[in-house]
Amino acid sequence: MAEAALNNVSQIKPHLKVVERRVADTDDGFIMLAMELYEELIGANLTRNQAKVAHAVCRKTYGFKKKMDRIADSQLAELCRISRPKANIAKNELIAMKVLLKDGSKIGPNKNISDWQIPTCSQIDNIVTKSGTLNVSKLVTSGVTKTEHTKDIIQNIKDNTPLTPQGGDSGLAQECLDFYNQTTDSRCSSTAPFEKALSTVKAKGVCYSAEEVKLVTEWAFKVWKNKPSPNNLCRMTRFDTYLSDALKWNDCSERNPAPCPHDELVSLWNTKFPERAVETHEWNKSRPAYRGMERVWNGKTNNGAWREVKHIATVFDLIRKSKLCDGLHEKSWLTLDWILDAKNWAKVYEQARREYKQSKQGVPA
Repeated sequence: MAEAALNNVSQIKPHLKVVERRVADTDDGFIMLAMELYEELIGANLTRNQAKVAHAVCRKTYGFKKKMDRIADSQLAELCRISRPKANIAKNELIAMKVLLKDGSKIGPNKNISDWQIPTCSQIDNIVTKSGTLNVSKLVTSGVTKTEHTKDIIQNIKDNTPLTPQGGDSGLAQECLDFYNQTTDSRCSSTAPFEKALSTVKAKGVCYSAEEVKLVTEWAFKVWKNKPSPNNLCRMTRFDTYLSDALKWNDCSERNPAPCPHDELVSLWNTKFPERAVETHEWNKSRPAYRGMERVWNGKTNNGAWREVKHIATVFDLIRKSKLCDGLHEKSWLTLDWILDAKNWAKVYEQARREYKQSKQGVPA
């Protein structure tokens, strides 16, 4: 019996897990950060997300011995362990407060601390005196009998707490409507959809702002194929996603700051490939290659710079001189639409560049 009992004990013994021990070491890398800047960041009156993003930007710039760099919101979000929309909002707030500087698509810490415009934190407002605490306790607990349950007390407090005004300002709604009509060249008269958006709480009792509604309006009008209606814009079950995409679009972190010059690029193609010329009036948003052209334009060169017209002209020229165009008259499929297809562009581009390098070095392809 004793032996059986011992066997049972050994069977229920928990398995030991191997725990990885992590130790920070300067041999694995370190950041040279000015002491005054670091101390200012520590004491700055920033929100949790703002502080996280500020330190993340220092990591992504000074950590690589750079003053500024292109840092995608997804990188900040991963490093800060927050969502990408929250990282984008915190980054823009830091730029507005001049804690971060922005130069085109690059950002970096602002070493001129005197330029920072952070709201001051009043210590007096944060101090709760003992007498004040007692008064609050009396207000909350007055009239509560000993037999009342804790859940009932909490519910009673919630029910008697006045609600914070939740937006819905008719003046702001009219401002959003006017912006919508001006942006989309419309004549809508109802402010109801915008009032709904402005009175919807997004987080911690804070409603969507008029600037956010206007940003979504501008983004949807320029990105969506069809003109958005106010009701579609203010569909609150999707508005948070709309705002996230609009912030990313507005930040230009994943697109060329310059709009894609379709007509000019098509004209360049027609010059290089007159046998496969594209009718300009047939080049519109309903054509898949139209989006392909924008995807190529919103990419970057090998040097990390945004593509320009001269770069696309060079690419078209290299493609024309590549072996891909040998016997072009027999390749009816070789068109601008085919080249701009997502499945083909990278291969064609890489082959054209490879053949060009080989020709410069005198190496047979």
